[in-house]
Amino acid sequence: MSLLRRAGTMIVGSPRERRDIAGWLLRFGVGGLFILISLGKFNSDPHGMWYQVFAKIGIGQWFRITTGVIQFSGGILFLFPGTCRVGGAMLAATMVGAITAQLTVLGNPIVIFIPGALLVAVVLVALRDPTLDSTIATLERRKAMRAR
Repeated sequence: MSLLRRAGTMIVGSPRERRDIAGWLLRFGVGGLFILISLGKFNSDPHGMWYQVFAKIGIGQWFRITTGVIQFSGGILFLFPGTCRVGGAMLAATMVGAITAQLTVLGNPIVIFIPGALLVAVVLVALRDPTLDSTIATLERRKAMRAR
């Protein structure tokens, strides 16, 4: 039972993390977005957007599928507090790769804002500390009490 409880805590986080509604919403939004993005990468239609993008990259279509698997897995891991940082590292790596591909191979530097914004969102949500929410609320209450 102890091993099972520890495994559960490793996935869904500590009791404080499980009660963090804002964290769940942020992780669900970002992780869910990556899950949806990844599903498009499994479309093997030669006229599809991701097929053509990865054809321009020139490594092969296996790279499109691999990227989709990494983003799907990372998105799933990102949903849970205990695995969020592992998933975040996977998702961040794909966004760094997307930025690099846009700057070097695809030659479209304006488009880097999309993976750049996603990278920032992943990092901010993955490194978010839920204890700061209660700390900020406590400081605001103290400040309001002093003002009376």
